[in-house]
Amino acid sequence: QKNETLNVTNIVKLGLDIFSEDYIQFSSEDNEIYANFDRTQLIRVVTNLVKNGIQAIPIDKENPMIEVKVASENDMVKITIKDNGIGVSEENKSKIFEPKFTTKTSGMGLGLAMVKNIVETYKGNITFTSQQGMGTTFTVTFPKI
Repeated sequence: QKNETLNVTNIVKLGLDIFSEDYIQFSSEDNEIYANFDRTQLIRVVTNLVKNGIQAIPIDKENPMIEVKVASENDMVKITIKDNGIGVSEENKSKIFEPKFTTKTSGMGLGLAMVKNIVETYKGNITFTSQQGMGTTFTVTFPKI
């Protein structure tokens, strides 16, 4: 991994380009929020969280929604990814960052463990709130420059 000075707003937007779902909304408080991060790793964090959000929304859901927001809070960059999917059950909340934990029928369950690892490498933090049947919001924060 290499540290580079990135405009987080642009890179997050770039990461969303791979998705064709028209219900993904992006907004940013600022066109320019800079941080030291590896470009590929930051895109990986965003795409992983968005993909999880898409997979958490039932196919027959009316008005599916994923909101991706970039903001600046004190000396931190804050990225929130909110979905209106099925949510995380109480019993699974403590496990979702564990390697090999998954509720899906395919995949290795390494996504969130990897995301957490990347974010913490850059002295950041990842948290989430979730309500069953209502959706989940992941919040990623890391130092800006």
